[in-house]
Amino acid sequence: MNKGILLVALLFSAAPVMAVSKPNVLFILADDLRSDGLRSLGNTVVKTPHLDRVVENGFVFRNAYTLGSNVGAVCLPSRTMIQTGISYFRKRDNTPTLARTIKAAGYASIRSGKFSNNPNAMDTDFDQHLDGKTAEGNADHIIAFLQRQAGQKPLFLYYAPHEPHDPQYAPNRYYSMYQPADIPLPRNFLPFHPFNNGEMTVRDEKTLPWPRTRESVTGKLARYYASITYLDDQVGRILDALKQVGQFDNTIIVVAGDNGLSLGEHGLLGKQNLYEFGGMHVPLVFAGPGIPKGETVALAYLMDIYPTLCELSGIPVPAGLDAKSLAPIITGKAPKVRDHALTAYKDVQRAVRDERWKLIRYPRIHKTQLFDLQTDPYESNDLSGKEEYADKIREMMALLEKAQQEHGDSCALTVANPQDPAWSPSNASKEPPNRKHKRDRRS
Repeated sequence: MNKGILLVALLFSAAPVMAVSKPNVLFILADDLRSDGLRSLGNTVVKTPHLDRVVENGFVFRNAYTLGSNVGAVCLPSRTMIQTGISYFRKRDNTPTLARTIKAAGYASIRSGKFSNNPNAMDTDFDQHLDGKTAEGNADHIIAFLQRQAGQKPLFLYYAPHEPHDPQYAPNRYYSMYQPADIPLPRNFLPFHPFNNGEMTVRDEKTLPWPRTRESVTGKLARYYASITYLDDQVGRILDALKQVGQFDNTIIVVAGDNGLSLGEHGLLGKQNLYEFGGMHVPLVFAGPGIPKGETVALAYLMDIYPTLCELSGIPVPAGLDAKSLAPIITGKAPKVRDHALTAYKDVQRAVRDERWKLIRYPRIHKTQLFDLQTDPYESNDLSGKEEYADKIREMMALLEKAQQEHGDSCALTVANPQDPAWSPSNASKEPPNRKHKRDRRS
């Protein structure tokens, strides 16, 4: 055989081997998906068979959070921190984005999902950055890219649809799957929040009238579940496409929500709060080659996805990230990577938790809540008024201040002239519109 022909033949025969030397990544980031938003994560009503198979064969982080937000649109800083691995309290220097890091590692990449309240300037670092408008349209983009690129390079597929964010879009057949009368209210449901948390009339809270009723909340839950099931079917299409092109077994899958969501808990409807069934607690699951089945209660942040994917994929982790790789937890080399977690919302709420205790501080009204998450996971029993917990409150306040320093958070925990904490639905019409943050219009 001619030596030149032989050399070309060897190069072409080697190309597929090089292409599969790193795993593909499918990153599924749902909009407003709660920490219990899938059946496999504890929800007994919603139908999510495709995502359930991923969860049941993957590694689940039960205590994952987005760090917080300085705007009502919690999704914007959340998605930005995923891309940068940097706390939103800090200014990013020259650290590369996740998109640039995976591109430098030889990946072909696509992000298809919502543009609104999203760090689009960073996401243009992906080879393709599209919005298919619906979960189906965005899945179409991911599948088309997969079919064109499979086997040429390792693939990074970032699927970030609008669903199940309100108005909880789904085709009508999905709405017919859920009847409000069959849906239970949350265990910690209230008709309205008992005090002013600093953001009582943000857009999300106005999506239902006060007082919240069983009919209105379960109606919203029915739409929410329908939208999740619609999204789940589109995930099923993407998983099938991976199998059809022979790439499923070499694909790391990440499932997450960009933020949590209250749906009647404590009388709230949005993500502008720090309760466990509220704005910052999110689902986080890793599955795929080299990842064992299991779960952990170790504390994690969404921004940890960046260095974790680097480590699991054999990509050097950039220096200077605030985020921490969760790979040691996944592989059983360490039980945890942090002892406590800070969450924050604007300058009106701060919280810190450890493995058992959680303190929420409302600086504007000089109010503190203390919960024992071990015995009270739904945060129904505030212990702050009991004298026997005074030392624990002081301990947790000190921990909160320490966590703020670690993340570069300068928010004062007290103010000179606290506001009246009292609030009732009659106050809603009296409050002036919030014009400070334009992005609050669609949160």
